[in-house]
Amino acid sequence: MLTTLSSRETSELIGIMQDLTRLSNSLELRQRVGERLLGLLNADFFASYVADTSGRGFASRVSVNMAPDNLKLYETYFQYRDPITQKLASRRQAAHVNEVIAQSDLEKTEFYNDFLQRDGLHHGVNYHAHDGSVHVGDLRVWRSRAKETFGRREIDILQAVGTAFSNALIQHRRFAENLRQLDPLHTLESLAEALSLTPREAEILSCMTHYGRDQHIADHLGVSITTVRTHIQRLFQKAGVNNRTALVAKLMAARSN
Repeated sequence: MLTTLSSRETSELIGIMQDLTRLSNSLELRQRVGERLLGLLNADFFASYVADTSGRGFASRVSVNMAPDNLKLYETYFQYRDPITQKLASRRQAAHVNEVIAQSDLEKTEFYNDFLQRDGLHHGVNYHAHDGSVHVGDLRVWRSRAKETFGRREIDILQAVGTAFSNALIQHRRFAENLRQLDPLHTLESLAEALSLTPREAEILSCMTHYGRDQHIADHLGVSITTVRTHIQRLFQKAGVNNRTALVAKLMAARSN
């Protein structure tokens, strides 16, 4: 049960929940949630990954206040000598790093001395989201040594955020899976005709099935991300939906006609 939140914490939490419904892909969502979590949890560092297809490592990194070169070392070397993350991932709930290893033992490891401390990470909490057996993203939040460690209150807040975060990532994953099942040419032509889409709206719809991320669509078309999102909102309005999951349902219905 969460205790009473301050006005600042309430504002950050509302912002996170809005981002979870507004942002249209996993990478942007994880980045923005991480930025807000630092304020919400009075933390200093953030990183987020998704387990790779082998299940033995992590990829698709976003981060805040961590050196890219140090994170590259994590990806090529230290994640395979990481004594905490796989154990935290298996918990499937918000957890303090010290729940899987004592702080004194952590500080004796190569992982701590040659990776964590290079950026100043000392106290950590994690949340790992899963869709069934599939890891779909995580939240790794750290404080410096100068601050107190995370308490039960912060872990409860992270659990509340993590639950909503997990649901959003699962929706994104299933959206992408459903798109891959469609016959793009027939379905998109049928829907474009049925909804009286403009040529640009039809192009945006096609790009959504191929590129996914709004920024990738913008890069492909040579337009701003704001323009892309404006067209997507018009698509939603014409289709009578308010999110991508509902749009997939419309696409699936068009395919069956």
